[in-house]
Amino acid sequence: MRISRILFIVWVSVLTFGCGTNQKLLGSNATLDTMLEQEAFRIEVTAVEPMITNALAQIANSGLMRPGNTMSRIDVTSEGYFLKIDRRNVSVNLPYFGERQMGGGYGSDAGIKFDGTARDFQIIKDERNKSYEISFRANDSTESYVFTIDIQNNLSSTTRVRSSHRNWIRYQGKAKELETEDKELIEK
Repeated sequence: MRISRILFIVWVSVLTFGCGTNQKLLGSNATLDTMLEQEAFRIEVTAVEPMITNALAQIANSGLMRPGNTMSRIDVTSEGYFLKIDRRNVSVNLPYFGERQMGGGYGSDAGIKFDGTARDFQIIKDERNKSYEISFRANDSTESYVFTIDIQNNLSSTTRVRSSHRNWIRYQGKAKELETEDKELIEK
């Protein structure tokens, strides 16, 4: 009887302190709120998660992928890939691993690269999780894209891209404030 009472007290204590810690972690992030209010941020991409297809599986099985990468997650940390938004001006330099349905060709860049204006730009804040969802459409000279970006309270982000010419793809990264050089380049 005494042991079950002690276990009950320990169990209640763990639940109480555990919930208190979670509430503290879900506190507001002033940096994130400011970035999204100003519609000015940059996402540094660290990993790519392509749609797994038979062709991608064949490449993975051939041994052509770098060590540590799998067909479902490719590390691109410190390779300079990004997505930048400043007041609905979008600058994108993202790698692409996957299949095209149309377009492309010799001499064309395989990645997703463009500078343009976001259309149907929308930011939704999830008060419960203290996170944001940003969605917009963009075009380059031949292709249309739909972007959906989820930014968590700890600034980690997931960017999903659907294209008119390619299979969907997802990027993991970290959101950060625009640096002075970023702001100057966009204003020119």
